Amino acid sequence: MSIYKRPESSRYVVEVRWRGVPRMKLSTGTKSKTRAGAMERTLESLRDAGRFDVLRLLAEGKLRLADVHEDFQRDPAALQQRIAKVASPILGPLVDEWLKWLESPAALSSKTRRPFSPRTAYRYRESWQRLFRVLPRGRDAALADITKGFIAEFREARRREGTAGSTINRDLCALSAFRRWCAEERDLAVPALKLPREREPAGRERWLSAEELRDLECATPREWWPLFATLAFTGLRIGEAQGLRGGDVRLVERRITVSERVRPLKTAGSVRDVPIPEPLARLLAEHVTRYPIGPNDPLFGTPFHDYRAARRVFSGACRLAGLRSVTLHDLRHTFAVHAAQAGVPIPRIQKLLGHATVAMAMRYMNHAPEAYFAEDAAKVAGSLTGAWDREEEARVDLVRARITRA
Repeated sequence: MSIYKRPESSRYVVEVRWRGVPRMKLSTGTKSKTRAGAMERTLESLRDAGRFDVLRLLAEGKLRLADVHEDFQRDPAALQQRIAKVASPILGPLVDEWLKWLESPAALSSKTRRPFSPRTAYRYRESWQRLFRVLPRGRDAALADITKGFIAEFREARRREGTAGSTINRDLCALSAFRRWCAEERDLAVPALKLPREREPAGRERWLSAEELRDLECATPREWWPLFATLAFTGLRIGEAQGLRGGDVRLVERRITVSERVRPLKTAGSVRDVPIPEPLARLLAEHVTRYPIGPNDPLFGTPFHDYRAARRVFSGACRLAGLRSVTLHDLRHTFAVHAAQAGVPIPRIQKLLGHATVAMAMRYMNHAPEAYFAEDAAKVAGSLTGAWDREEEARVDLVRARITRA
């Protein structure tokens, strides 16, 4: 490596001849040999640190040596941002590639180590449409345009629209998943960026009473009610119900088997059997009679397997029934709340719902009937004082006396 002045210029040039690095003649932009020497030492430091990505960008003329020197000496983070902006790909095609990757069987969530569900891919696509609307250049924006300032602008824009915090968090989750894919699958330089979540309410408590459920049934097209009733009477997720095959439903045994034969499930605990109550058995029997279904055929075929179509029909039925703020997922809450009100123990509710942990089903404890409280308290007190054993003995004696008289 050497420093010299060109005959036609008064500014110094640094010439680099290193093995494994393209030959470079870089203008320092300065007439000071001392400053030019400092830039030469910066290049050596970059080489020793293994920053060949910076050296390649300098060789391609995408970075100025003076800018790299200033950032390297004063603010390495600024240098990283400069590199990301220069080498950053266009977002539109990159996001399209990511969305296509989500639908491939080889794509696994880094959180659950399971394939992504079609509904997740659909929601991520919707979130990116909203992100592109806020980006100044839309789909032509670069990856480096996703900055802290943009995130703040996006939050503010969504708040002005009256968007709930949970919906904003879903959009940020799509952004976070995309950035993770860029770093892990594409080996792209993704600057560190914190994505703090919006505050959310403790959780939706919307569920339908028996009267509201009857009103919903009356407002729902007859052919769609078996799907919606399956959600309400079994607590299945909409994706689980739409993924059922004819062989998964055994009406004789009054049992539905939820498996991963067709589509990925949310958690390992989602693989389970759920009972079919009598009202639902009649509806499903009528459904399979109207739509002949083989063991490997979808239980809910076209158009019932389309999530967007199901959501559209359900929303229309809710409007006709006069039900407000009700979603498809609230049918699952309806099942869980009525199960708790009927006195079903929380661990069994967890099993029926396919929750990964019992803590996820604890939210329904608020709906447990208080009629059991006095009896439970008496059992505990009896056990603590030893009185419960005497009570049991008295009951046994009473039963024996009745049997003897009979």
